[in-house]
Amino acid sequence: MPREDATTKAHRLLAEGRLRVVRCGDEARPGLIVAECRGDTGQVYNLGYDPGRKEFRCTCMEMRGRCSHLRALQLVVVRDD
Repeated sequence: MPREDATTKAHRLLAEGRLRVVRCGDEARPGLIVAECRGDTGQVYNLGYDPGRKEFRCTCMEMRGRCSHLRALQLVVVRDD
């Protein structure tokens, strides 16, 4: 069985209900997104969007910022910056 690419896995994470958006902006930090995603091992990763740095971040070990957790988040949020 071939390994899933990050986009396919992101869709699966969403279908399995593993992504939870905790917070979307407020008056003090408009554009801020805070979320959690439960990975395949059961580990919960903290992720989101930092409007000050204009970047998505995840606490998983994928260092290039292109992990399936972030892709899942990007499928359900729209940035307005």
